[in-house]
Amino acid sequence: MENCTLYSHKLEFEKIVLLLKKHLPKAHIDVQDQEDNTSIIATLKDGFFSKPKSLKLNYRQRKNPSYTLDKVECGLTQNLEGMVNYIQAFPTENEAIKNKFLHKVKAANCEIAFIAEPEISHEFETFLRDLTLELDAFIFAQPNKLFTKSQSQYFTDKYLNLIIDHTGACDIQELEVNVDAKYHDQPAESYTKEQIERKVTSESFLEKHGIKTNKNLPCAMDAAAIELRTEKEIIDRAYALLVIAAKGEGVAQEHLIKTVEAKQIDSFSPYETFIYTTATLSDQERAYATWRYESLYVALWALGITEELKYPDEICDVSAIVSAIFQPTREDFEKMVDVKSTSEILDELDKTYRMNWACVDARINGNEVTGAINSSVVYERHYALNWLTNHQNQDWDTIQTNT
Repeated sequence: MENCTLYSHKLEFEKIVLLLKKHLPKAHIDVQDQEDNTSIIATLKDGFFSKPKSLKLNYRQRKNPSYTLDKVECGLTQNLEGMVNYIQAFPTENEAIKNKFLHKVKAANCEIAFIAEPEISHEFETFLRDLTLELDAFIFAQPNKLFTKSQSQYFTDKYLNLIIDHTGACDIQELEVNVDAKYHDQPAESYTKEQIERKVTSESFLEKHGIKTNKNLPCAMDAAAIELRTEKEIIDRAYALLVIAAKGEGVAQEHLIKTVEAKQIDSFSPYETFIYTTATLSDQERAYATWRYESLYVALWALGITEELKYPDEICDVSAIVSAIFQPTREDFEKMVDVKSTSEILDELDKTYRMNWACVDARINGNEVTGAINSSVVYERHYALNWLTNHQNQDWDTIQTNT
């Protein structure tokens, strides 16, 4: 017997049956409904004297489908919660992929146990690959003739590439996390006048600068529905970002320690704590840290220290923003703070969200980004603005920038 387990955000049971019939037209297929799951059994016989081959799919789905893991309320959500804890304990070669994958796990709405007897034959493999692509699924696999990317259990993407195993190994640079809009988009008919006007203003800005615009994107949340991070949270985040970015740039640890003590910095996220305490950063970790200057730029703008966020065609003026937060004492810095209004922050978020869509669209289609905007700068701004507005109540390390 050889087996693996698929997980998908999509709930398309009938499509599973249709695909199975398409790939195994000569198989006898039996569907058995049980209390908590449904079994699909396909049996094949190649000849009168040959042993039959069978494929069993055990399907179950969430009691209440969602795009996140808010609570444990059924067998599948209990399994997903355990999976999240299991993955979080892994070291990692690619923190961004690990975080995206955790979101993909939390968004899973169905589980399909794939059990082949005596093995995953060619026809079973072809069906498996097609099914995984169709459902945008990820797989939890045991090493066998098909799954050879790790010597232990591991997770694959829809192309059967290694996402992560217990050693932290990772073979991919991108991972899509696609979520059905119906789970989190506000119904268009309930948009307020303010939301619609903000959307129109943002689209006008994009069009003025020649940035590709998608009129079908939803509005940003209404200001009345947003609870911004507190002034103290934003100040703490700004100081943490200062130290992490400086670490990425190569500032000596002894100087960072002095800054942490002088500025009373104690709000590093778990991954930032790793960056701060690690003696030697990899190239990827150094890049992650250095890009935090862009997040710091947004935080200083939100605190009223920087007057405006400039057009994102180039990186921020690092020396200027470092001087703005590093030179004053913490006490003096806090006296200078005047947090932007929710409406002002949402204006920037709505505009940046649409620019980030244009960047993602260009990357997917292999095109140049229109409007001469810097995709990395736009991404970092989107990340920081989502944090400022408590997007899906996510912590700093796990912010999503879905478009």
